[in-house]
Amino acid sequence: MKELSTIKVVYVPAETLKPADFNPRKHDPVAAEKLKDSIRRFGLVDPILVNSAPKRKGVIIGGHFRWKVAKELGIKQVPVVFLNIPSLEREKELNLRLNRNTGEWDWDLLKGFDIDLLLDVGFDDVDLSHVWDDSLETEDDGFDVEKELAKIKKPTTKLGDMFQLGVHRLICGDSTDVNVVKKLVGKVGIDMIYSDPPYNIALDYSKGVSTSGKYGGKTNDKKTAVDYRAFLKTTMESGLAVAKPYAHVFFWCDENYVGVVQSLYQEVGVANKRVCLWVKNNFNMTPQVAFNKAYEPCVYGTRGKPYLSSKIQNLNELLNKEIGNGNRVADDIMDLFNIWLAKRLPAQEYEHPTEKPPTLHEKALRRCTKPGDAVLDLFGGSGSTLIACEQLKRRAFLVEIEPIFCDLIIRRYEALTKTKAKRVN
Repeated sequence: MKELSTIKVVYVPAETLKPADFNPRKHDPVAAEKLKDSIRRFGLVDPILVNSAPKRKGVIIGGHFRWKVAKELGIKQVPVVFLNIPSLEREKELNLRLNRNTGEWDWDLLKGFDIDLLLDVGFDDVDLSHVWDDSLETEDDGFDVEKELAKIKKPTTKLGDMFQLGVHRLICGDSTDVNVVKKLVGKVGIDMIYSDPPYNIALDYSKGVSTSGKYGGKTNDKKTAVDYRAFLKTTMESGLAVAKPYAHVFFWCDENYVGVVQSLYQEVGVANKRVCLWVKNNFNMTPQVAFNKAYEPCVYGTRGKPYLSSKIQNLNELLNKEIGNGNRVADDIMDLFNIWLAKRLPAQEYEHPTEKPPTLHEKALRRCTKPGDAVLDLFGGSGSTLIACEQLKRRAFLVEIEPIFCDLIIRRYEALTKTKAKRVN
């Protein structure tokens, strides 16, 4: 490291040094008194690290606490080691590494640091939860799926194309092909499989459910029972092939296929845990059936004993974000934990036949993953899983077979983040 090629200790006036405005360390009064006692007995024997780069000259990199206490004790000259580090990012990294094992963190300031850097320095699950999960939440990104689909006259994405969207990745391909999934994920181990496959209920994937017009989708949603079972099993196996030994698995399905998904979990080595229900705040009338359907099931299971956040407990496990006040269903089920409540848009505002709002995914992501974790969605659809992961600081890996929906996902990401996706193959 060339910045450390020549090191010598010099004494400089304490008042000439400047604290870094990003320094995330906090120290309590008890620690301050202990340090004062040590300095009184032995002097300030640990030099302060200071940047000598022209644009950062005099800024403290390591030793803010020692500098502060020395000034309080009236010490005029302090020992300093100067390091020439022009890059602010490298200065921040060194600050983190120097301070990793002392004092307490200012979690709000740590939010300004890159997740990969924090992981590399050695922050653990609990640390990252402190940094982000207490304040992060999902919200409707206001993306008009119907309007954006209408703009895509001819998709630019082709089968086999792969894109990097910030920390996320998208591939246009078949999720039943394990090689496609492996290409997407690379060497990353997946922490959670979260997928919403076609429901096999004869929906027309060549147009949105709003019947506003065709968009060119070709997904077959009318398979035989045998073929559909084989289809689901193959996608599960593709996902598990890239998942960590301990992983969470979520598969949305029609109520008629809950038993099928549960039996497939047993076959592929996933332990059944719960059937979670998305209770919608509105529904479509079905006069030919005695009772209107106002929910969609999601079968949840685990392989091994994966991470579970201790921060999401009891009533907070309800996905009740944006549910209407005074909703009778919400009042009746307030003590249940596998009921997920999220506002549903009117049917005419949905274009993808099984589209989900980003807010629906929040509690599953917060409960079963931590910031920086990898989430695999084998059926990218309109990209709501990616949007939720972006807002919650998770990494999303999406497979989507329809080129037009790959284009849509890219547009949605770019609209939210104001950054461009990059083709990586």
